[in-house]
Amino acid sequence: MTRQAFEQEAEAASLIAETLDAEPTRSVLHCSAASLAIESGEFQTAERLIAITLSGNPRPEIAEELKDLFIQINLNQYLKRQGIDLDINELRELVNQ
Repeated sequence: MTRQAFEQEAEAASLIAETLDAEPTRSVLHCSAASLAIESGEFQTAERLIAITLSGNPRPEIAEELKDLFIQINLNQYLKRQGIDLDINELRELVNQ
């Protein structure tokens, strides 16, 4: 179910990716798609969606949420390289403390 929602949200986000004056719709769609990508294990896609969104003019609160998502992705990869494996809920709990 999450995977299907991610694919649909990512498709909707791609339709508006180049429309920089479509804020906040553009950044909300991309943020949602990035979050669903993380839940689906699509970390590279999530990073790309975050970068696309931050390259525009997202509202500050959405930009902060995107930066938090970026940390979740990269912290998870860093911890895995160190031999620490957390599931997404444990990682979110760690990041959101």
